[in-house]
Amino acid sequence: MVKAIIFDMDGVLIDSQPLHYEIDIRVLKTCGYNATLDTVTPYTGISNPDRWQKYKHNLNLDTSVDKLIQLAEEAMRDIFNHTHFTAIGGIPDLLKGIKSLGLPCGVASSSSHELIQLVLSRTGIGAYFDVLTSGEDVKNGKPAPDIYLKATKAMGFSPEACIAFEDATPGICAAKNAGLTCIAYKNPNTHGQDFARADFVINHYNEALPIIKAKRG
Repeated sequence: MVKAIIFDMDGVLIDSQPLHYEIDIRVLKTCGYNATLDTVTPYTGISNPDRWQKYKHNLNLDTSVDKLIQLAEEAMRDIFNHTHFTAIGGIPDLLKGIKSLGLPCGVASSSSHELIQLVLSRTGIGAYFDVLTSGEDVKNGKPAPDIYLKATKAMGFSPEACIAFEDATPGICAAKNAGLTCIAYKNPNTHGQDFARADFVINHYNEALPIIKAKRG
């Protein structure tokens, strides 16, 4: 029986993945690599430290990982502070529906606490969430299960009693590796993802509440 719901943020609560692609492309170009969308989409959903370590290794960048992360944080603040955020269509109604069922909600995002707080505040949905877990809180980022194990523990429920919403392969794998049920949202702006391990795949959030009700028993 489901006892709690946990959401990824980027591409799940807000349609921010294109902004993350823009950030990565900007940083890579600053470091002398002529990045395109095709360069960055394979790294979707990977936490900042892991993603920039992979960029450095795979693209043979001379810049240190610490410097890459610093540049990315600066670009993030610039881009996100000048962007108007709204929750993805159907999310506010879904959150209201979950609340009406008496189920607590959490966030398990690879993004920083700073960005999570900014997004939830700007979109006006922060009050629906009881626990916020960031990739900064765990040693191993998605697809490792760490972030979901930490989030479920903070919420006081076993992973098997929780449902995760994800839109990218690393997050789906993280949720399943931790033992959660996973609902994959097919965000049209999150490119090239494999939903094979998801328990359910939805195209719109109006499909989600019936699944939650069925799992609630």
